[in-house]
Amino acid sequence: MNKIYKFLRNGYLLLSVAISISSCKKFVEIDPPLTQLATASVFEEKYTAIAAVTGIYGAMYSMVYFNIYTGLSSDELTSYGYDLYPSLYQNALSAKNGGFLVWSNAYKYIYQANAAIEGLEHSNGIAANIKNQLLGEVRFIRAFWYFNLINLYGDVPLVTTTDYNVITKLPRSAKTDIYAQIINDLKAAQLLLGDGYVDSKNNSTSDRVRPTKWVATALLARAYLFNKDYNDAALQSTAIINNTATFQLNKDLNDVFLKNSTEAIWQLMPGNDALQTPEGSNFILDAVPTAVALSPQLLQAFEPNDERRKNWVDSIVVSGTAYYYPFKYKVKYGSSDLTEYSMVLRLAEQYLIRSEARIQLNDLRGGTADLDTIRTRAGLPGTTATTKADLLKAILHERQVELFTEGHRWIDLKKEALIDQVMTKVTPEKGGGKWQSYQQLYPIPTEDIQHSSNLKQNPGY
Repeated sequence: MNKIYKFLRNGYLLLSVAISISSCKKFVEIDPPLTQLATASVFEEKYTAIAAVTGIYGAMYSMVYFNIYTGLSSDELTSYGYDLYPSLYQNALSAKNGGFLVWSNAYKYIYQANAAIEGLEHSNGIAANIKNQLLGEVRFIRAFWYFNLINLYGDVPLVTTTDYNVITKLPRSAKTDIYAQIINDLKAAQLLLGDGYVDSKNNSTSDRVRPTKWVATALLARAYLFNKDYNDAALQSTAIINNTATFQLNKDLNDVFLKNSTEAIWQLMPGNDALQTPEGSNFILDAVPTAVALSPQLLQAFEPNDERRKNWVDSIVVSGTAYYYPFKYKVKYGSSDLTEYSMVLRLAEQYLIRSEARIQLNDLRGGTADLDTIRTRAGLPGTTATTKADLLKAILHERQVELFTEGHRWIDLKKEALIDQVMTKVTPEKGGGKWQSYQQLYPIPTEDIQHSSNLKQNPGY
């Protein structure tokens, strides 16, 4: 938030947006403003408004680091020593060395979304259909980052303004209030966004990189599930699953993470011409790992004959030692022909959301059918679980082996109140000390505590 304060003092939507746009020209295809522009001016013209909004999530192409942080914190990844990775891996973060992690970027994106909302709502120079599309996109972005914030930090300040004097005095808001804001934003986004994907000129496109009504619906289903509103979670996920004209599970597991796969609900286009995706660059090994590799705990979680183990995990052997890595993305280095986009939301998760929601609603048959849809695609027989409790355990396991390194495991363990049970065993195995329950929340940056009169640090830090 300290970085946000700097933005606010100037009263501008700063060049951070323009920089992110220019770094992903293939995505935006519109030249960004070359000077600082007052927010009102940016949103009075169609193309600068589109560029400013698409630039926000254009800068989010490195979402892989969110997945690495949470994968190291949980039982998905092994650290081989890089910057803060050992502290994450050993669950030994401090306010000094780990405070920035997701917090600073999340509030930067939220601030930019708030600035866009204020600019768009007061704009008279943009056609209603484009204004609605952009407003829907930024309300989705705000909801997306608040979901991540509360699941990493607990109660957090609810910032819905760009007013510096207001923001610097905000205390933490309860998670219930944050979830209410998330749900409100996503329901609004559903109404504002269209059914189809559009490009940077608002023309129809096959690229699934700008939010649509379905993107908002996917996150809304997840938010309802985490908020224990199982009926609405099932309704939202069903709407996506039933849209078979747009979304279908890929039969071939190697097609899932291709750009514009039928399973993709929302992807991010790489923002660096030297890469295919940040995931491919960071995960695929061609030498002894210097950052991360897959953990023994994850490798042991796969059942025999699971096709995901065969297709989504690979290894190299160096001096007799095997190192295993995620192989969902197949290309490590860049080329002029992009074949993969970074996956953020996909259809398989919606089946698992609906499975859990149905089981919580005592529709065991329906929940089992959804679970088995994912298992069948992986080449596995139907689940042997029959009771509600066992089926919920089976879903958690399926999420572990289906969604690994996509940012879910850490927050899934917290949602199920299993994090203490799992990490008490895993943290010592990772070379850390004794697991302490407070470590399930990340620390807030010290500088933001110092700059905000009502912001308090998470206990233990």
